[in-house]
Amino acid sequence: MSVNVLRPDAEAALAAWAALVDADAEQVPRIREPEPPADHYDNTAARFRPGNLEALELPALAALARPEDTWLDIGAGGGRFAVPLARRVARLVAIEPSPAMRGTLTMAVADAGLTNLEVHNTRWPDPAWSIDADVAMAAHVIYDIRAIGPFIEAMERHARRLCVIVVAEAGRGANVARLFEAVHGEPQQTLPALREVVTLLGALGRTPEVHLARREGPEAVTEREDAYDMARRLLWLAHGSSKETRMRALMEEWWGRPDGIALPGARRIVGVVSWEPGAAGRA
Repeated sequence: MSVNVLRPDAEAALAAWAALVDADAEQVPRIREPEPPADHYDNTAARFRPGNLEALELPALAALARPEDTWLDIGAGGGRFAVPLARRVARLVAIEPSPAMRGTLTMAVADAGLTNLEVHNTRWPDPAWSIDADVAMAAHVIYDIRAIGPFIEAMERHARRLCVIVVAEAGRGANVARLFEAVHGEPQQTLPALREVVTLLGALGRTPEVHLARREGPEAVTEREDAYDMARRLLWLAHGSSKETRMRALMEEWWGRPDGIALPGARRIVGVVSWEPGAAGRA
């Protein structure tokens, strides 16, 4: 039994991944206070413009890029990776299904004056997709993808040289899991992250290379209202609710500083996981 746990086959690894996603999908609608917006990123897309968020991963991604490359950025968001990478490669094809994110990305491309970056409105995997690339990348998009097998297979079908998944050491909201449990009275369900990606690829017969990007130093202090807003979104709370009041009190007690809130570090370690497309990509 211990051998199977340490070395799961593809079926077991895919089932374990789906179980983690299912547990999160059951919990979130049950504890969520506000009604979900039509577009999850309506109020946050601007944060993902190039330069607005720390990009620990970018040097490792840049090292994988070649001037003659075509890159496929699956779930490109506001362009925080797509725009700088487009400056290093011949062509970058960005896929982004969120209207808010796509609008942010389109503006970032225009502001950067890039002519080699094209934006497509579709959701991956798209059976009609026909553009192949040297490198297919999915950065911070796989955490809640239940059907991860078809997602990876589609990456491999459309990648000639490399597939790349960028993934945090821990999933969404892991840095505030203690706060989540104190406010909601139950443990936070854990989405797949770096360890699960590496385990899954091994079970699928791939041999990935993993580059770890680390953020060093003390926790940054965030302005109070910004910290409350971030935590409220991670805990799925409505502004002004009794749970939000408790959340604020605990944040002040645990992490309050004279000049703001020292939130526990999110994504202090990020993995850039790359591998050569396997049999699925050569079929």
